[in-house]
Amino acid sequence: MAFRPSLRRHMRMENTDLNLTPVMNLMVVMIPMLLSGSQFIKLGIIELNLPPAAGASVAGKQTTALPKEEQRSLDLTISITARGFYLSSALTVLHGKDATAPSGAQAGTAGPTIPAKTDGEYDFAELSKKLLEVKQKAQGIFPDADAIVLQAEKDIKYQTLVDTMDAARMIEIDGKVVELFPRVALSAGVM
Repeated sequence: MAFRPSLRRHMRMENTDLNLTPVMNLMVVMIPMLLSGSQFIKLGIIELNLPPAAGASVAGKQTTALPKEEQRSLDLTISITARGFYLSSALTVLHGKDATAPSGAQAGTAGPTIPAKTDGEYDFAELSKKLLEVKQKAQGIFPDADAIVLQAEKDIKYQTLVDTMDAARMIEIDGKVVELFPRVALSAGVM
């Protein structure tokens, strides 16, 4: 008994094109969604200015000359240590009362500007108040009265650094937000 030949052998294969319409529809929806989503991601970024690299090259040439200063600058710096905040500028260092100094020692010479609390927490409200005083005195006198540099010891927590940035940028007084130092830069070195 002979079997009938398979019909598959004799059927002609039709040339079928891929249907790309669903893929194209997906791209039409996804591209605008991704582009609009990138704007929301930008809101969560902390903007800060990093110091320039020493001896930066310009057009392949090594530059070592520092720019000349025509005006005096404030160069305000917050140094964050385990003992508290130290505020300093190109002109002076603001000293606070040293809580750990012996009772016979001269107060106000060795301690941080704003000492850390006994439980190791930092007083960010007091820092903002002190920075407001500095801002009011420096306003209109120095060209960099809106810039501040943060410097921290290596054991300082990242959240403390972020909270210090927030305290340095603004303060709320009587329900109104007052801008202090919006241009925050991180120091190149660690203390």
